[in-house]
Amino acid sequence: MRPTIMSRIHVLAVDALTTRALVAAIGLIVALAITTAGSPYALASPRHPGDGDRITVVLTSDRKINSGVSWYDGHNRLRSQTRVPLDRYHPTSKTWSASLVYTSRARNQKVDTVFQSAGAFARCTVWVNTVKVREKTVRGQRYATASCR
Repeated sequence: MRPTIMSRIHVLAVDALTTRALVAAIGLIVALAITTAGSPYALASPRHPGDGDRITVVLTSDRKINSGVSWYDGHNRLRSQTRVPLDRYHPTSKTWSASLVYTSRARNQKVDTVFQSAGAFARCTVWVNTVKVREKTVRGQRYATASCR
């Protein structure tokens, strides 16, 4: 019987070491997650956005319903929409805005955007992760057009 008990003790010791190694590995993963939690896109380059980068396009106008917008989606396909509603009103500036947010699935993401207001004020702003990479504001006659290229 003694050999059986020793083999069980041996198995228990190996299990204990495996459990400790697993707990240490989980601790390392959690530590890495906490370290990068403040900047989830730490490795992303705003100058050369690509697969996995979060793209945010903010459109602003002095009108709630606007003429149109064109942008590249997460697969670098050119998209466009007419009759663009903006849903957030800013009483201080008397402007409307909305955001288009997507995750890039392209190796070299295009972020060019063109926005045409129905009023005299148009702004487009493009962010890659947490970095503003493009912004254009146009004030003028009706159908002001901002081009973030």
